[in-house]
Amino acid sequence: MLDGLVEWAPAPMPRNTDTREVTATEEKFTGFVFKIQANMDPKHRDRVAFMRVVSGKYEKGMKLRQVRIGKDVVISDALTFMAGDRSHVEEAYPGDIIGLHNHGTIQIGDTFTQGEMMKFTGIPNFAPELFRRIRLKDPLKQKQLLERAGSAL
Repeated sequence: MLDGLVEWAPAPMPRNTDTREVTATEEKFTGFVFKIQANMDPKHRDRVAFMRVVSGKYEKGMKLRQVRIGKDVVISDALTFMAGDRSHVEEAYPGDIIGLHNHGTIQIGDTFTQGEMMKFTGIPNFAPELFRRIRLKDPLKQKQLLERAGSAL
């Protein structure tokens, strides 16, 4: 059944950039960040940037250019997710989604390449998950806030 799915499923579609169209069959790696999710691990305050591989092959430890800031970065700890489980990725192909640890340097729409300066266009956007935020002036009053907010719901 899996072989049939691989045979009949459509290949990843080409994507436009500000300079040209990128196809999935190209050898050089390209990808773009379409989502950033915070606090996916309840034990840590982490942020994960989700990147779609558009062309080429991701291999653990490869050096990629983050086009927006013009820096080369080594991506050695990419993740993949299945339900609540996460595991490290050794390789990824066009159409795959990989997670990158984000320490505030990656933004939605960022393009990663093997050196080519281009930016993917038409990045999908999503409705915000947070509309309002409450910041306590006194963090010691958190218990009272939670009690009162819980009773208001």
